[in-house]
Amino acid sequence: MDRKWRTFAVLAAGLVGVLLLIGLTRGGGSSGAPLQLQRDISRDGRPELLVTVGNDVNVASNAEGPTVELLCSDIDGATVIQKRHGWPLVVDSNPPAPHIHQPASQIELGKVDTCRITGTKLELTGRLGLR
Repeated sequence: MDRKWRTFAVLAAGLVGVLLLIGLTRGGGSSGAPLQLQRDISRDGRPELLVTVGNDVNVASNAEGPTVELLCSDIDGATVIQKRHGWPLVVDSNPPAPHIHQPASQIELGKVDTCRITGTKLELTGRLGLR
């Protein structure tokens, strides 16, 4: 019976280690604050990229000025979307977090791999990932 418990303990510890490793590496390995990216449809039925940051990041003192730039690139690093937005970002009910509703064509959404927001004192990066 003692051997079974030791085997169970080793397996459980290994599982916990794997789960911790997965949790630490989600989000593309960025060292900056997380930028959540999602393909979405606007209220008027058009494709868009929904870009969300945390409330703790979305403060005027984190920006170098009144606007920031959203830069999204494809897997090869070529710019797909480049647009200036006011900072702090809008907070409303859709979603109830600081965000950008960035209009984009289906072709652009299909090409976007990573995005970052420049003009802030923090590194804000995120990865859209596979469709």
